[in-house]
Amino acid sequence: MILTVTLNPCVDKSMALERLTVGAFNDAVEAHDVAGGKGTNVARMAKHLGAPVKSLVLLGGESGHLVERLIRARDGIEPLVVWTQAPTRNIVTMYERDRKRATAYVEPNPRITESEAAELMDRYAAALDDAEIVCFGGSAPDRVLDDAYRQMIEQAKGRGIRTILDSRGEALRLGVQAAPFMVKPNVAETEHLLESPVPDEEARWRAVEWYRGLGIEIIALSLGRAGAIIDWQGRRWRAAPPPIHEVNPVGSGDCLVAGFACGLLWGWGPEQTIRLAIAAGAANAAVWDAASPSRADVEALMPGVILVER
Repeated sequence: MILTVTLNPCVDKSMALERLTVGAFNDAVEAHDVAGGKGTNVARMAKHLGAPVKSLVLLGGESGHLVERLIRARDGIEPLVVWTQAPTRNIVTMYERDRKRATAYVEPNPRITESEAAELMDRYAAALDDAEIVCFGGSAPDRVLDDAYRQMIEQAKGRGIRTILDSRGEALRLGVQAAPFMVKPNVAETEHLLESPVPDEEARWRAVEWYRGLGIEIIALSLGRAGAIIDWQGRRWRAAPPPIHEVNPVGSGDCLVAGFACGLLWGWGPEQTIRLAIAAGAANAAVWDAASPSRADVEALMPGVILVER
């Protein structure tokens, strides 16, 4: 079973415009609400790929109840919810079709109390009983949870459970210190972590080596539309997605994580797993709702993934 942990979920409100005119009234041509947050996206995509999934989330207020209903009714996943006094945030993403550009408007993060953080850790420890892979997705909403991923990774490792970390900021900096089995940073997150630019492929491979030096087994450095560079226990690949008609790229990195998690769960080898992951990210960008492609959509793109071993 894949367990996903989302400390900072959201109501993900997305709208598509043919074009954006600043300072004017803009009519959307599409609008949808989905259960947002990186971990919830991973859970939804992994379920579509056919993996058993549980989703641990912090939720609060009316917006939190909406996320719970979306996870349960629309995604078909029974959420493990820790309720907070502060309401869950909303994120509104405007996607301009003419410029293929997404702009997100993000509400402030909720405050989390010490007792809520303690309840989260208790629920997590119980959820590990059935987990084989744990995916940690997204930022920490409050400083009280900055160290949560590190602690959770150490607990999982102590029980022989593989972990995948996809975060940013302080939660990422502390989380990598626990040497998760895999990390999926992007270039901007890596530059912030290293406090140094990684402007070209040579610099990016040096950054990958830095992650490997922490004891991390698999590093997938995301390059957005260009794919990823991957180090899998010392073997290295440059992976590029097949051409698609882009509809909405939001959540593509989360779908890539879901592909890796499923491949690991099923005992697939590196090349097949990487093809699944890259194809999942590409299939996501070709549809509107984040993490909504079917397994058939993903499998249709797998042969077109360009995979070059270094």
